Amino acid sequence: MTKITHKTFIFYCSPAGTTRHSAEVIAKTLQSNQQEATICEIGRDETHLTQVLQNLADTEGQVVVFMGSPVYASHALPLIMDLINCLPKKDQVYAVPLAIWGGATSGLALEEMGTALTARGYNVIAAAKVLAVHSLMWLLENPVAAGRPDADDDALIEELVMAVEKNMAQPEPELLTTTQLEYQPREMAGEMRKLDLKIAKTILPPRTINQDICTQCGECAATCPVTALTLNPWPVFAESCICCFNCMRLCPENAIEADLTHIYARIYERAKAA
Repeated sequence: MTKITHKTFIFYCSPAGTTRHSAEVIAKTLQSNQQEATICEIGRDETHLTQVLQNLADTEGQVVVFMGSPVYASHALPLIMDLINCLPKKDQVYAVPLAIWGGATSGLALEEMGTALTARGYNVIAAAKVLAVHSLMWLLENPVAAGRPDADDDALIEELVMAVEKNMAQPEPELLTTTQLEYQPREMAGEMRKLDLKIAKTILPPRTINQDICTQCGECAATCPVTALTLNPWPVFAESCICCFNCMRLCPENAIEADLTHIYARIYERAKAA
């Protein structure tokens, strides 16, 4: 059994649930190794996040931070990047960025998170991209990466966690360089750098509210992963909306509508090239 020499924190945002799944696999694997982890889903409960960050700041000795983000428009979510830039600065801190991607591209998420974590003083000791069913294809019978992450993916995450534990047991843990996370071809990476979530919002189809069937039940606001939706009296999307389409997917009346047809074609095309 690996000797426990550190405390672990797991931060993630998970609109579709697949990043949460990976975070839970990490926590369960650590628990089986008698290593407890503090887990925090960001985007909804700022009070809890503040408490966890204070706990991290007050922790003495070595700390490992797992940072999980889905890949949106080739990048980690902005609120994940904002969180990294707000992590408490301290000594003996290490990080493991995780990019959960929907089969089209894992983009620059690992590179960006790794670079930001390193700049914040969190030495990157491992990283992983995890394939997951594409979150915008829930209406289709054959979505890209259907059934992922599966048991084999979970096993790889477990191996990653145990490798991190073994690495942390060394007097000087081995580090990854940011260069090792720059795996996208240079030309493709250049194109990805031109895209961001703000631009993606102009490409994604608009959502409309069918007021004839909307009951103003509030389910859309209650399930928004970044609290970017309110009722006034109909659903209103704030600037901080990340276009996860959870509101549309989870509306019990199917009152939030959008035509995703051309998006499906684009996803399939990109998945073939991935």
